[in-house]
This record gives sequence, structure tokens and C-alpha cells, in this order.
Amino acid sequence: MFSVIVAGCGSIVNKWFENALAREDVKITAVVDPIEKNAVAHKERYGLNCPVFGNISEAFGKVEANLVFNTTPPAMHEEIIISALMNGLDVFTEKPLADSVEAARDIILAADETGRKCFVLQNRRYLYGIRTLRSLIEKEAVGKPFHISVDMLLGAHFTGFRNEMEHPLLLDMSIHTFDEARYLLGDVTAVSAYCQEYNPPHSWYRGEGAADAIFEMSGGTVISFRGSWIGRAENTSSHGRWTVSCGEGAAVWDGYRGVWLNEAQPVRPDAGYYEEEGLRREIALLRDGREEHDGCLDAMFNALKTGRAMQTDCHNNIHSLAMTRACIKSSVTGEKVML
Repeated sequence: MFSVIVAGCGSIVNKWFENALAREDVKITAVVDPIEKNAVAHKERYGLNCPVFGNISEAFGKVEANLVFNTTPPAMHEEIIISALMNGLDVFTEKPLADSVEAARDIILAADETGRKCFVLQNRRYLYGIRTLRSLIEKEAVGKPFHISVDMLLGAHFTGFRNEMEHPLLLDMSIHTFDEARYLLGDVTAVSAYCQEYNPPHSWYRGEGAADAIFEMSGGTVISFRGSWIGRAENTSSHGRWTVSCGEGAAVWDGYRGVWLNEAQPVRPDAGYYEEEGLRREIALLRDGREEHDGCLDAMFNALKTGRAMQTDCHNNIHSLAMTRACIKSSVTGEKVML
């Protein structure tokens, strides 16, 4: 049985509650939030019979628990996660793992020291579209990949902190895309990053609402990313539009439900100038397991129960965080950053 302390009661926690309370092997034993009314509201909403605490340290030793759900803001992750690990609890945490690579390294050291697990909710790895795309790349359906282009272009209007934060697109959204790119290539790591942010006059963000980035990955594949939250038309999916260029064609995911394979065709030696188009066919989606939050949380619970490796373990996920931080550093300095 998983006895869970839930730390953080903003709106993002609702999917966590819904997944956990639908399981027979989970019991919520405490709800934590520095704003008591937030914790009480969620306790009442989900009909929980458990105490409310203003600080997670108050809950340790007072309730039965072996697992923490951390859904606090990123600046609180290091303190919450390390205190849970040091008290003998495993942790499932919202992305990003931490608000800096240094803090993430400290979390990993704590996990290693205590032997406890820390898994990150990178839910987009569990979309049917990207899992289907990865299967095509993994079996080299059109050869080895040499370039990935991804466009994530939206007119994204929020209320609250995102409108005022520094680097809103990179800090709040891009780790999803960067983590997906690593996943597609078999969890490779970035070797270098170059990024330029920008914010045109019509932008409704104080910080830069758009960015272009180029990565070189271990193994040699190049990734080009165009991201924007300030578009006025021609939106892509929030999951991005992906083209994986390979030695014998390309694999494409539209970010929704469409995955295609475009197979290169022979070129006549006497053709002169010739533009290749390939032969395009749609690929049926792989629908193993559940999608998004439910799929990722199911995998997290299964990894704890069986002792199997979890692909979003903190030791892996720090490399996705490093890509985000390298982009910010490159944008600020105007220089290419080596990771």
C-alpha cells in the first residue's frame, strides 16, 4: 500500500488526486500547503479523512507515509524533495526536477545517499503520438536520424505568474519539448546549445515569450526548436509539430493524432536536378497503456512496486533540465553553451 503525503495544493494537483484516488493501492494520509485554505479545499473536494499541515516537516512522524507527491512551485522542490528523501520516503514530483541544475544535483545526491526514489512527471512521454514516433526511430524504419525539427507555436494567454516571469516560455514550457526530443532519440544528452529569445511589441508577456534554439546531441543528431507563446494565428498543437529527418526518409508527428512515415524513393542517376518527395503513409498509433498524466503515474507506481527502472528517474531527468538552463544561459550571454 502506498501511503501518500500530498505537498502543494494549486490547480495542478487535481490530476494527481484523480489518479491516486482511483487506485486501490493508494491512501492519502496528509495534505500540505502553506496556504491552509488551499489544503482544506482539496481535502473537502476529494472527501479525504486526513490531517492538513502548513509545512511538510510537520507531517513527518505524525502520519503513516512512504511516498510524497510534490506539486509545489519549482523554487520549493529542492527543500521538499530532499526532506522527504532524508525522512525515508520516495518522491513523485512535478516537472521541473528543480529550479537549477545545482539543486537537481543535490536531489540526486540525497536519493543516492538514502536509497530512495525520485521520479519526475514528464507526462508527454506517454502520448500515443510520440510513443509511436519513437518506435519508428528505434527500429530505424527510414534509417538513422540526423536532424529533428520541432515547432511549438501558440497564442498562449494565461493569468498569473507566467505573465510577469523571466523567460516564461523556456522556464515553464520548453522542458516538455526538450525531454520529448531526448526520449525520441533513446534518452541521449545534449552536447551544446545555442538559443535566442525575443519579445515583439505586441507580446503580452513581460519576459521573452518566444525562443529559437539549436542543440547538438550525443550521437551527432541536431535538434532545431522554434517555440512561441505569442503567435496570433497558425497555432500548432501544444505538443509541437515534429519532423525527424533520417538517412532513408523522414518520420512526422503533427502533435495531435497523426503520425506519418515518408520513405525516400530511388533517384535516377540521369535525373539532373531533382527534388525528392518520398512516399508518405500514415502509421497507426500504438495505444499501449494510458496517456499523459495517467500513463506516467501508472509507470511510476509500477516502477516502485517492481523495482524496475523508471525512465523519468531524477538521474535521467536532470539532462532535460540542463537543456533548459543552457538555453537561458545562451540567450543571456549570446553565446553557444557547452553542456
